[in-house]
Formats: sequence, C-alpha cells, structure tokens
Amino acid sequence: MEEHPSEGRMRTMRTPTNWSASPPGTPRPAPRLGEHSAEVLREAGYSDAEIAELARTGAVKLAD
Repeated sequence: MEEHPSEGRMRTMRTPTNWSASPPGTPRPAPRLGEHSAEVLREAGYSDAEIAELARTGAVKLAD
C-alpha cells in the first residue's frame, strides 16, 4: 500500500524482479486527470490562449 498525495491509501504493485546491483527507486504516484495536459500541449506548440480555449470547450481537462 502507498499513500497517494490526493487519493489517499492505494494498493499498488511491487517491482516484479529483484535487482541487487541497481534496485529501482520509489515510483511516483499516478498523475491525476489533466495534471500534465497544459504542459504536454505547450510542448506540442499550443499557446496558453489555445489551451484555455480547448479547456473551455471541454476538449481537454486541466488540473484544478
């Protein structure tokens, strides 16, 4: 079980293998819906005004 910052306690899978030389770090929690939408759209070349319009029309969800 892990504590998600916004969703509370969640059951998660462990790493299915054991690595003695380089064990994997602790994974980040899953992103919330829309958490990275604006960032990804900016990287794709959309302006802040275009992103706001996409959110206004419901085409994308932005994190609160």
